[in-house]
Amino acid sequence: MSTFIIVFALNLWILENPHRVDLTAERVYSPDEKAIAILNALNEPVTITFFYDARSRMMQDAKYLLSQYSQISPFITFNSYDPALEPSVAEKYQVKFAGSAIFQTKDRKILVNKPNETEFLNAIIRVASDAMGTVCFSDGHIESNPLSLQSHDHYENQAHGHDHASGGKLLLLHERHGMGMARNALEVLGYSVEQRQLTRQSNSLEQCSLVVVASPQTAFSKKELMQLENFSEKGGALLLLLEPGVTTGLEPMLMTRGIAISEARVIDPERYYWTDKATPAISDYERHRVTRNLPMTFFPGVAELSPLPRTKNTRNATTPLAFTSSSGVLELSSSSEGKRRALAVLASNADKQGNMIVVGDGDFATNSFYGAVGNGQFFLNMVSELLAHENLVNLSPRNYQVATLRLTNNQMQIVFFMTTVLGPLCLMLIGFLIWRTRR
Repeated sequence: MSTFIIVFALNLWILENPHRVDLTAERVYSPDEKAIAILNALNEPVTITFFYDARSRMMQDAKYLLSQYSQISPFITFNSYDPALEPSVAEKYQVKFAGSAIFQTKDRKILVNKPNETEFLNAIIRVASDAMGTVCFSDGHIESNPLSLQSHDHYENQAHGHDHASGGKLLLLHERHGMGMARNALEVLGYSVEQRQLTRQSNSLEQCSLVVVASPQTAFSKKELMQLENFSEKGGALLLLLEPGVTTGLEPMLMTRGIAISEARVIDPERYYWTDKATPAISDYERHRVTRNLPMTFFPGVAELSPLPRTKNTRNATTPLAFTSSSGVLELSSSSEGKRRALAVLASNADKQGNMIVVGDGDFATNSFYGAVGNGQFFLNMVSELLAHENLVNLSPRNYQVATLRLTNNQMQIVFFMTTVLGPLCLMLIGFLIWRTRR
């Protein structure tokens, strides 16, 4: 009876305190050394809320990994829920799918939708770090305003669903039209966001980590262009969200980086969003960190970005990030021959300093479209790529390795003889001896 009580109590304790002994050669079920160092460096409370599907082994492993984090660091509080069993909690956190994790401190919150160790650690770094840099938006050229309200700030077109100045017939735009949702996402990730006018002083971009030029409608002066050039030469990153048919004054800077922008919009009759062929939709990307695991993005009224022939004045190597389908054509072009047309291009240096990304559209990241499918994630991925923070980790995936036994021909013959010949003979001999003793 006492043995039964001990075994029963031991089972109850194991249920409440599950623990694994990791015997895998790759240490698949143990935190990485980098993870342990990051967790030990925490000095403020971090709450992790993980929503998982109890039927998924992958999510069960992710849950166990996060629970290990809470055991390593006293600053981590870990909670887990199954959204199917506790929908009210999922609704409270505005989580729709299992596999989502929310990392939260006193004044910052980050949502992660990829349940793996790299994403978890980077979320901890972002949520617990001080400001990760200053993202400066240029001002004074009727750009999309990052200080705008975070809402749909224009009337809806019944036939199209959305309309923009560059993506269809203009209906009515509110005064605060801009990139408020993008600014909010940057601030949540730990960046500070400011507007800078380049005409005020020669060092207007001082203390900026990244400069975003979001859909300018008037041209930059030569002095402003010189400021942007000097900022880039000193290692500053640029994200240029341009529009077709607008002379921005930035064309000389694009030429020195081997990029030309079209005057006309791109039409893609094969892959487009909703019913507007002037809004190419991209789901098949070039292989790059910016586009890894990225869902569909779409660009309302986008210009083509074409590589220029390399010259002695060309500074950067260009890498296209997003293409249309092979049916892409330019609006009002005399040629009807379609081809894949680049919509976003990375111009990079070998030392990753002074990099630039150019997109032939800015509307994809405004309030109206930022939250749709992968548009917002694409914007944030470009910011992360350009800033290339050294404190973010990139762990190599660790997979369970099935042990294999490789035998030589002689060894295989020995195994065959032992199992197929000698084994049965021994059993027959034992049986014969037993029969003789019982006669």
